[in-house]
Amino acid sequence: MQSKKQWSLSESKHQHPPLPPGQQPPLPPPSSYQPAPPSAPLTLEEKSKRWTKLQSKRYSHRRLFASLNSSGTGPSAPQKELLPPEHVRKILADHGDMSSKRYSADKRVYLGALKYVPHAVFKLLENMPMPWENVRTVPVLYHVTGAISFVNEVPKVIEPVYLAQWGSAWVMMRREKRDRRHFKRMRFPPFDDEEPVLDYADHILDVEPPEPIRMECGSDDMDEDDDEDGGLR
Repeated sequence: MQSKKQWSLSESKHQHPPLPPGQQPPLPPPSSYQPAPPSAPLTLEEKSKRWTKLQSKRYSHRRLFASLNSSGTGPSAPQKELLPPEHVRKILADHGDMSSKRYSADKRVYLGALKYVPHAVFKLLENMPMPWENVRTVPVLYHVTGAISFVNEVPKVIEPVYLAQWGSAWVMMRREKRDRRHFKRMRFPPFDDEEPVLDYADHILDVEPPEPIRMECGSDDMDEDDDEDGGLR
């Protein structure tokens, strides 16, 4: 009796679990089935052709308008045409006075935009015109509700040229301060607390910007200034 029980238990262990109703057992592989042979390693020339073909597909002209998003899972936002600067100015001018009831539904948007104000000020200071520039035109990224706007530009300079430009501007500003021709100290605060915000289009847009600080190469004044101050330090 013990041997029969042991045989029946060992036999039941090797049996497969019953299949659920409606499911067929898996078919055995055909007799003619053979595993795929290992592929031969690619040569350097074939790798180069494959890489060139992949890059041509990746950076083709059609790909510019059907690019993937940052995660690579789907198409990115469609490319938008640049709007004239008057469009952004009108949006910001319309939202100058927020006491109107028409903006009451967007108050949460404006409150949420407050945490991005430091970054907006940073981008504004980062792209301010240099003393040797008369006007600098930059692209602007703005919210449709007029809650906030950013300067969408990262200034890139060549370090030796940048140092030379600032050195020349420093010499010219030191000369201007010495001669006191157009030098005037600014008083702070420039505006009163109760004074309304000046509109850019009404007060600043039509004003002609001053001449940039430029140094004429080979001028005799620079040599005289160097002699008087004992050279630049």
